[in-house]
Amino acid sequence: MFGDTVNITDFLTFVGNQGITTAELPTNSDFPQQALTWAQNTVMQQPGTIPNIVYVMAVYNLGFHLLLGICPDQSGQTTFVSLRKSYGLLGFVGVVISATSDNSTSETLVSPDFLKGLRMQDLDYIKTPWGRQYLMYAQAYGPTIVDVT
Repeated sequence: MFGDTVNITDFLTFVGNQGITTAELPTNSDFPQQALTWAQNTVMQQPGTIPNIVYVMAVYNLGFHLLLGICPDQSGQTTFVSLRKSYGLLGFVGVVISATSDNSTSETLVSPDFLKGLRMQDLDYIKTPWGRQYLMYAQAYGPTIVDVT
């Protein structure tokens, strides 16, 4: 479906496959290229053992996450504002919750070690499925390496 090199045409196809229409994001918008460039400059090049398409999909997933954060809505549309709100992209998250309780119940989840070292940017990526897909790629470099360039 996608080539094994990053390009704007395939990225726009990826964006469309996520449900974004040309009414919501016109083909002449500069924001997809900005998000794609940002993603390419963030995603580490894959080691030789990982196929190129895995790198490409990491870039497209991160690019879409970033696009959600920077793209304004077209007149009469609320797609990007709604997505930012539904994924909590406008709110601050400073930690990952590992325990919760009330008067009669409690739960504790074991947080993997890599979560303890996440930067604010990485905590933002966790909020969307596309950001999490990117983080899964980034973690392929090792259990504690996220976004090291």
